Amino acid sequence: MTTPSLKSRIRSRDECFGLFCSIPSAVALEQVAAAGYDFVIIDLEHTLISPEQVETMILAARTAQLAVLVRVPPQTPHLVVQLLDAGAAGIVFARIDDAQQARQAVELCHYAPLGQRGLNATRASRYGIDGLTEATRRAATETLVVVMVESRQGLDNIESIAATEGVDVVLEGAADLSQFLGLTWQTRHPQVQSAVERVCVATQSAGKAFCAIPRELDDTQRWREKRVSLFVIGDDRGVMRRAHLAHLSAHKE
Repeated sequence: MTTPSLKSRIRSRDECFGLFCSIPSAVALEQVAAAGYDFVIIDLEHTLISPEQVETMILAARTAQLAVLVRVPPQTPHLVVQLLDAGAAGIVFARIDDAQQARQAVELCHYAPLGQRGLNATRASRYGIDGLTEATRRAATETLVVVMVESRQGLDNIESIAATEGVDVVLEGAADLSQFLGLTWQTRHPQVQSAVERVCVATQSAGKAFCAIPRELDDTQRWREKRVSLFVIGDDRGVMRRAHLAHLSAHKE
């Protein structure tokens, strides 16, 4: 039986939980998969993960049947086709500020007519063994385009960003957004919370999926009440840090 793609699960409003992955380790990804997460976002914006390491991570995730997305830094269009050809299920674009940038993100991820992604025999078609026409058709239905709104400009343009054809998910960026609002790291400040909720409302009004980043356990239920079913619940380094501290503390007591 074929496993449903992450994109189809999101469209069906299945509850999906993901994790940012900043540790360049296939074993770490295998453990994330074993724990039962639905997807990971390999982070190339805030790490020094090399191309060789990210390809190994993508392979490990695919082997474990864990959907893998990759977050790319702003102004790095050359990475997109390479990551998709390597087997990523989609791309997370950091700091999208307007509809033009959102359209460019879509064009980078999709083949014609929606986009301008270059054709090649890739991992998705077993390097040409499978039909290339079918592989491109499947890519059109399964490739995820995720944009992050993390600035005041992005907030001002959220309605047009969310409405951009081909954008599937808008992922909140409360941390960086707090900086642009003059409230650095105050992600629970009412102004920051209000801004994130505006992003959620605009995204859902455009018929797209909003992805929340709960920072406290109560946040998850609060977002559920707003019909949100897609969550990124931390970073692997933070999960490891807390686990080590709790483990050591338990033995010291």
